[in-house]
Formats: sequence, structure tokens, C-alpha cells
Amino acid sequence: MALSPIDLRAVFGLAPEQAIAYLQRKGYAITWNWHDVQAAAHARAFTVAKAGSLDLLQDIRNALVDNLRAGKTEADFLRELTPTLQAKGWWGKQEVEHDNGVIETVRLGTPRRLKTIYQTNAQSAFMAGRYTAMREAIATHPYWQYIAVLDASTRPSHAAMHGKVFRADDPIWDYITPPNDYNCRCRIRALTEEEVRARGLTVESSAGRLQQLLVDMGVDKRTGEVRQAQVAQIEVTGRAGKRFNFSPAPGFGSSPVAAHAMDDLLLEKAQRTLGDAAALAEVQRVLLSPARLQGWQAFVDGALAASYPQRQSMAFGVLRPQDLVFLQRIGARVQSGVVFVEDALIGGAKARRHAAAANALSASEWRSLPERFAQPERVLWDTRNRTLLYVFQAQDGRASKVAVRFARLDYAGQPVDDAATVFKVAASNIEEGIASGMYTPV
Repeated sequence: MALSPIDLRAVFGLAPEQAIAYLQRKGYAITWNWHDVQAAAHARAFTVAKAGSLDLLQDIRNALVDNLRAGKTEADFLRELTPTLQAKGWWGKQEVEHDNGVIETVRLGTPRRLKTIYQTNAQSAFMAGRYTAMREAIATHPYWQYIAVLDASTRPSHAAMHGKVFRADDPIWDYITPPNDYNCRCRIRALTEEEVRARGLTVESSAGRLQQLLVDMGVDKRTGEVRQAQVAQIEVTGRAGKRFNFSPAPGFGSSPVAAHAMDDLLLEKAQRTLGDAAALAEVQRVLLSPARLQGWQAFVDGALAASYPQRQSMAFGVLRPQDLVFLQRIGARVQSGVVFVEDALIGGAKARRHAAAANALSASEWRSLPERFAQPERVLWDTRNRTLLYVFQAQDGRASKVAVRFARLDYAGQPVDDAATVFKVAASNIEEGIASGMYTPV
């Protein structure tokens, strides 16, 4: 049994527009095995195992979006999409020979598989919208409660989590936001302090109870490699006093903190309170949270692996309050102080030019950019290009230079502050720029 979009809208109190936007803003990831994409990557990319072409992924996602927009059912989704997949040969059992000569019998499209794709993606989309709405209401509803559907189909560990209350800012929600497995029907709801007290609920903490485990996801039949994933686990006591170890299934545990919906929320918050130190500190805390950093690393890895940029963007840093004061004083068109980067800068033509010039960031330097950007060694104003330069030492001893521009990148139909260029230069280049007056220390 699974929740339909009609059920989801009733439970979450959401219009389908939020779920549709969540799906539409995702990029695509072409994978062979379901475990090829780690949980953190699912927050940014739409993927279906063995859908080996972009047009197949587009067909499946478009069918989901159209279904939600029209308020149709799961049966409508299966009936309308099946002929398209059959016409393209993506149906039933087939034998596939890989590059290494290994022949594998694979199952492509089936009614059961389409149901799983539909249910998992629909609930993920609605839950992401619900999650961001609840984060906006933390000031009045600072407690979140895990809710499971208690029937014969519910997993025992999910049932044991039913009714558990944690503070909204408890790290546990970065890892166990539903769905937590295939066809998971769990959800979370926000509570006021008065509701917690009136219902006699106990507020728990994950401090000292949350651990990260490395678990086997499966074997890649092409290579024989055992794929592993990191999952969070917490011990909980069920209603009958029995203890369970609760964790999302491998491939789940994808926090909405890493999704586009969270970028939207952070951007809106920073725009509304432009320059407010407390608001910027909160945005920074989210961007540097472990779940968010996992999402950022997945975004970087996807951009580096893609054959061409998908024009996906992700927020990775915020400007310091004193830098915003400087920028406002000189009349720069600052939008919010939240800094985005487009995947093309990481893996597109400009990235290839920097690689040819031997001044590109390495993959590990890209992955650590949020932490490095948060602690710059120098901040300079480029008087010629009218960009703000955040400078810090690269792994090879040179200087990494992030040039932040304003109101240039289009993000979801609005201009945002973004990294125009990111590359490495000799430290002497920075000193020469300061001496010549091209760079002004901020």
C-alpha cells in the first residue's frame, strides 16, 4: 500500500506546484545500477537505473510531472507511459552485453517497477515541499514528530519511530526525512511548544545516539565490485519497549537540505534580511552542515562526470556581513549575499580552458569549496571587473581565487550572486594586483 498524490496533498496540505517544481528543477543522472548514485545525489538529480539515455529519463520525469499537474492517479501514470517505453524498447527482460564481454539479463520496464518509480518520486517531491514549509515555520513550530502509518505493511523499525519528537534543528532530520525506503509512507509534522506540552510528548535528542555506518548496497555484475553506502542509524525504543536500530535504506536518506527547494528557502531568507548577520550565519550553518556538504560533493561529482553541463546551479557560500556593507557602499547590485555556482563552471568549457592552462581546481578542491570559501585568507574588490574576490591557499601552494559577481546568473527566473570564475594563480599575482590598484582590500 502506498500514498497516492491525492493522499499526499491531504496529508501535507500542499498544492502540487511545490512537488512539480521539485521534480522539474532536478538534473538527470544516467546510471546502470540503482546504487550507482548515492543518496545525496538524488536530491539534485532524477535517475532511473538502466534508463541508459537522456530521452528515456525525460520521458519518465515528464510523465510524472504531467500526472501531478493534472491530478491524475498512479494507474493513469502506468497506462499513459507504458506505450512510450515499449515503443523505445525499454520493457521486459533483455540480455545486455557490456564492454567487458559480460552478458547480463536485466529487467527494464515493468508495471511493478513503474509503480515503485511513481510512488517513491511522488512522495519525495511532496515531502521536500513539506520540509521547506516546516523549516520556514520553525520559530512558531520548533518541534518535529515522526509519523508512520501503523498497519500490517509498515516496517517494524518505522513503526518504532512513530510518535518520536525531536527539535526541528536536531541533526537527525538531515538523515531520516521520509521516504526512508521504497514505498515508505512515513511523514513528519511540525508542533508548537504548547502542543508538545498538551499531548504529554517527550522531546528526544539524537546527541550521542546518531552514528554513520558503511553498508553493502549490492554487487555490480559488470565489475564484481561490492558497492557500499553510508547510512545514518539511531537506536529507538518502540511502543512495546523493544529496541530497534532505525536507518534509511541504502540509497535513501537524501536530505532535502541538499535540494533546490532548500536553495530557494535560503535565497528568500537572505533577500528578505539582506545584510543581517544572524540570518547570514543561519544560512552559513545550513550550507556547512554534513548533509548539505554531502549534497554539494555529489553535485560536484555529477558536474565533473557529465558529458555536458545541464545548467544546474547550487548555493555553496554566503558573503561576510562586512563585505555586504562594503558592496552596498560602492553601489554593487547585490541580490542576497548567497553565492551560487553553475555546473558549467565545474565541468564545462571554461573548466576545460582552466585545465588546459593548468590552473583549474582539482576535484577535491571543488568538493571542499564551501568550507574554504567560509574562511577566506583575503577578500578583495576587483576594480576592473567589479567582482568580489575570495582568496585562499590551494593544495599546491598557489592561491585559489573565487570571483563573485552580482545579478548575472539566472536562477529559477531571478538574478542571483554567483561565482563567475574559480581558478588558481600565483600568490605574486595577487600582490601585483593590489600594488597596481586593480585589487582593493576589503
